Amino acid sequence: MNLTKAQRAELKQLYGGHCSYCGESLGEKWDADHYFSIRRNWIRVNGKQVFTDCENPENDCIENMKPSCKPCNLDKGSLHPEDWREMIVNKIVCLNRDSATYQKAKRFGLVVETNIEVVFYFEKYNEERTA
Repeated sequence: MNLTKAQRAELKQLYGGHCSYCGESLGEKWDADHYFSIRRNWIRVNGKQVFTDCENPENDCIENMKPSCKPCNLDKGSLHPEDWREMIVNKIVCLNRDSATYQKAKRFGLVVETNIEVVFYFEKYNEERTA
């Protein structure tokens, strides 16, 4: 779905100009993310990728869009939001297993792990607005 400039501007302000997932302030470079994925299908024609169709075309609507910083959109990809939330929770396991830098920072007390629930910014934002 191609958004108009007015739709993009409105979407960007949906959560006060912040990424709907992590809460970082959106700059000039941000994405209109499909909250529930449409999963675009591509084929290669003469060495170029060409869009053919998408799964779940009913999700290709503005009501399913969330403003997202590029890192969150790239990390989420086409995952279901709850699957992505679980993946974020498991990042600590991966860091402890794979990152010597993280392990060292943890040993020196520079990083303190918590068991807090992963709550997306838009969930907190909506909660605060209705309270």
